[in-house]
Amino acid sequence: MSSKIIKAEKKFLLIPIANAEYWFMPAEKIQYLGIYHEGVLLEEHEVILSRSPRCWSGLSLAPYQNQELEIRLEHGDESLIDLLEISDSLKDEDTLYQEITRPLVHFTPKHGFMNDPNGLFFYEGKYHLFAQLNPYGFGVANTHWLHAVSTDLMHWVQLPHALIPDESGRMYSGGGVVDWENTSGMQKSDHPPIFLFYTAAGSKSRWSQSRYFEIAVAISTDGGISFHKYEKNPILPHISFMNRDPKVVRHPDGNRWIMVIFLDNNRYQFLYSSNLLDWEPGQIIQIHHSAECPDLFCLPLDGDTNNIKWILWASTDNYIIGHFEGKHFIAETDTICGPSHQSISAYNLSNPSTSAYAAQTFSDAPSGRVIQMSWIRTRVLHGPFTSCISLPHELSLLSTENGPRLSVLPAKEIEHMYEKNFSFVHRGLEEIERVPTKYLSEAMDMTIRFSTKKDKLIAFSVRGVLIVYDPQKQILILPNGAFTLENDHDFLELRIITDRCSVEIYANNGLFNMTLGTVLDPANVSIQPVLLDPAVTVDFELHTLKSSWEKI
Repeated sequence: MSSKIIKAEKKFLLIPIANAEYWFMPAEKIQYLGIYHEGVLLEEHEVILSRSPRCWSGLSLAPYQNQELEIRLEHGDESLIDLLEISDSLKDEDTLYQEITRPLVHFTPKHGFMNDPNGLFFYEGKYHLFAQLNPYGFGVANTHWLHAVSTDLMHWVQLPHALIPDESGRMYSGGGVVDWENTSGMQKSDHPPIFLFYTAAGSKSRWSQSRYFEIAVAISTDGGISFHKYEKNPILPHISFMNRDPKVVRHPDGNRWIMVIFLDNNRYQFLYSSNLLDWEPGQIIQIHHSAECPDLFCLPLDGDTNNIKWILWASTDNYIIGHFEGKHFIAETDTICGPSHQSISAYNLSNPSTSAYAAQTFSDAPSGRVIQMSWIRTRVLHGPFTSCISLPHELSLLSTENGPRLSVLPAKEIEHMYEKNFSFVHRGLEEIERVPTKYLSEAMDMTIRFSTKKDKLIAFSVRGVLIVYDPQKQILILPNGAFTLENDHDFLELRIITDRCSVEIYANNGLFNMTLGTVLDPANVSIQPVLLDPAVTVDFELHTLKSSWEKI
């Protein structure tokens, strides 16, 4: 072990982070970076330091201002501890959000590996987004809760981390709610208490060895600026295997809170509370072909507020529709498989869940809207971050011949990002090749409507991504597989949104949606016909998207 003494009189401890090729950090290379004060461990993180780092991350010293800290490094080349330095600014402060790999309209963290969105809520004009984050590496480890806020769902400002790992484990996924009526009795100011429910993932770190997964809370009494872990955690001790990912909502009748957690395999459990702190167990329900990260929300069927349905959602995009009778969920459907599970074949058989993951909805979104965001699992190999959060989606529940189904479409706020606009109606296919270059960019929102013939394939590419539709078999073929796309019209309409690290596709009024997590060629912004019948007609609408980071 090597150690050094610092005085926390500046903002950051700067850490040189090595690149990583896979989702998980290789065990043989892991080093342990510990922060101590008077012999007491304050933070411990798994790192791989490098003299030629992919980026320099910054560990906030704000909680320890002017204290004398001991920094310890264990395993590997312990002389690398000499690279650590304290500073009032980040190494890449002048280039943050200007990187050529940084998505233009999708949220990304300043540094590190990000995954599941967590704890989404709306309060006093701001959307609060939290997400799983390893700030000190490019694989799963050191799971913090990142915190960012936005007034319009498109422009985000990252705040200090809401939760950091401790002796109870890594800070795994969960949900957030505003306790408007102070049912918890925790209010200490003009602001109602705000709760973050999280999974204390014991045994996922050296510091938490021999601990179970438990459910815990952190509470804000200052309007969501800072959160403090509840002194009586856990509020829910270990139940089964990896019990995790608490999602909490207020029942509309106002007399109880509902929690749903993932247990194991495809089992989920409901729990109920009157005060957010004491929970009684309810029924266990199965969502087939699913795991982790439940969500729970209600929607009016076809906009009819007298016909409200509850949706129990699971990753990737499977769900059950039902209603509550007291403290019992009555399923009205079997598990409804989302589009990513409706594959005819998959390019990668080891990872059939191709779409975005761990989708969560905002609590208390204005006007009763149900706004959802998810994790796009793009492996970005360069720059100070990897992966991104999806566009905000607005959900609705529609009647179909197969029963009620969820519609997932981009939230209207994306229109704030429109910069240049181009369109034509009822033209020949060659017009696609004639879109003026000035209207093409890395980030585009386009809607293309092709007339169809049963025996004629439609094939075209967007930014080098091949998209094929077979009208006779009603199959949409994408780089990640072939998917059922039923279509009773004599035309095919697709909405496609591109960015540097993703392609999001919508059809059938949002009943079909698919996310491709892929790093696109920055030099290829073309839209090209590949195989189209000469008699096909095309309606085309295109909007280039400006960067969300212009205000950063």
